This record gives sequence, C-alpha cells and structure tokens, in this order.
Amino acid sequence: MGNRANFVIVKDGDWQLYYSHWGGCRMLDALIGGPQLALRYAASLRRCKKDEWCDPMWADGGAVVDLDRCRVLFFGEPLMMEMSERRALMSVLATVWPGYEIGWAYDGTEELADYVGVQLRPVDWDRQPTLKLARGRKHLCHLISVVDGDGKLRFWPLWWHLSKAWHGPALLDKLPGPGISRIRLGKIPEGGAHIDVQRKTLGAWQTADTMGFFRALPELWAGWRTEVWEDRYEEQVSRCGGALRLPEVDPIAGIDTAETWLRERVFESFEDSPAGHIAQLAGSLAPLAPGFVVSSDALDDCGVRPTASEWARFREACNQVRCADAQSA
Repeated sequence: MGNRANFVIVKDGDWQLYYSHWGGCRMLDALIGGPQLALRYAASLRRCKKDEWCDPMWADGGAVVDLDRCRVLFFGEPLMMEMSERRALMSVLATVWPGYEIGWAYDGTEELADYVGVQLRPVDWDRQPTLKLARGRKHLCHLISVVDGDGKLRFWPLWWHLSKAWHGPALLDKLPGPGISRIRLGKIPEGGAHIDVQRKTLGAWQTADTMGFFRALPELWAGWRTEVWEDRYEEQVSRCGGALRLPEVDPIAGIDTAETWLRERVFESFEDSPAGHIAQLAGSLAPLAPGFVVSSDALDDCGVRPTASEWARFREACNQVRCADAQSA
C-alpha cells in the first residue's frame, strides 16, 4: 500500500537519493514552490543508499532536482494526464523555477536513475498490456491509428495507462474488432501511436506510461522506423487528417482545475493525509491486534507545505497563464 517515489537532489557534483511512501502521485506538491520547497521536501523524506531505488514496477512517481545544472526532471501526477492541465502546469513550473529547464521523465524511474549515472536491473514483465476498447468517447483512452497495406485508416480507442505498442508489430493482428474510419473524442487521449504499414513507420506519444517504453521502441519494433513524439499528440492528429477530431487545449480551464486541486491537496490536514489515515487505522487496530506494527515509511510523509510567499508566487504564475491565454485569444 502506498504511492512510492524516489526523490533525488544533485548538488556540488554529487547526488542524494530519498524515498517517499506517499508522494508518487503528487510530485507537484514538492515542485510548485521552486527550489527551496523542493529542498525542504527532500529533507523530510527517508535518506537512502544510492542503490536503494524503487522497483520501476512499484514506483508511481519520482523527481530529480539538479541544482548544479539547473534542471528538474519528474513524473507521477494525475493532473499531468489531462493535456490542458499539463500544458498549463509546465508553463507555471517554468515561472516558479526561473533559469531551470523543466522536463518530464517519460521513461519513469529508469530515466531518473540514468540521469545520475545508475543502471537499474532490467524489469521482468510480459510487456503485453490489455487490449480492450475504452468505455466511451468522453473517457480517457490510449488511441491507436493504423494505415493498413491498402492505405485505409482505422482507429482503436483503448483503455489507457500503458502504450499498446508494447506488443510490437504483433499488435496489428491483436487489435479488437475492425476499428473505425473516423473518430471524434471528447477528451484528448493520454497517449497514442500511429502505425503506417506501407511505410513501416510508427510514431508514439504518451503522458502516463513510465515503464521505459520510449527506450524500448527500437527493440519492440525492430525493422521499423520509430519516432518518439513525447507528449505531442498533435503529431498523431496531423497524420490522420480530418478523420481524427479532438478538443482544443484550454489553458485557462486547465489552470483553474489544477490550482483548485492543488490548493485542496497541499493544505489538507495531517489527519486527512494518507499517512494520517494510516496512523488513525493503526490506532484503531492496536487493541484488536496486539503486536500490530506499521512501518515507519508509511507514517513519514506528513506533508511539507509551501510558505505563504511560495504559494503566492505559484498563484501569480497561474494568473500569468490566464493572462497569456486571454491575450492570444
């Protein structure tokens, strides 16, 4: 139980690894206040040996804060799965981290470890994500588009999370049903892949898959020309012409949702936090289960909040996104 994450601080030519038991799905909590908040956040976590990385299968998030090269690399945040929120928040982070390069770790824990020169042991898993049609056109999905050998375009909106291109070229024979020739979605997908059978090319983008998919692409699709589009869903749209219709990115709606969500989450009381719930549960079970012990990791992440000035700077950065979008309208 938990939302595990590694947090790395690079400083003065060296680096230190930390572990968070509850921070994996809320990495923005550590980053919205800039460098000083990130350092306080790291100091509140369990310090680890340099080989004590989370198994990528269990890690929900992580971050590297490089004070030497002025870089931030992170993953693990539900808000970053929605494109309007994602684009708006990346602009906000660029403002509250002046002079820093802000990047998304598309390949998750492996990418963070590689940043500091660590090669993790290969993760043993079947690389066969479930191929199941999404619940509906208004739900988040992973979109596969295929131009077959006859030049015919088809779409499959599938359940999200892992890229379905993990299946390699065998995916073409596994896709559920005949697909559809035109599609309009009510949400921008969380990721997708466009496959052109005639040209033997594949382009892929993502926001949620953090199992090392981009690094694995050349191996998975050996003999094909592969392109990594990071989070640029527009690449898939352009290759599908008018057959694929998606909503426009709305930075104002995105930043309104993100600011409200983060305010409620960051300033929750300790009792309402994950660690607080565990402490309450442990107290309730103690009389019924003598000797019951909760690990210290489960209780350590009590939450490090931004100062008043840090929160004010974050809110001002949110307002800058709103003003910039209004001026460009």
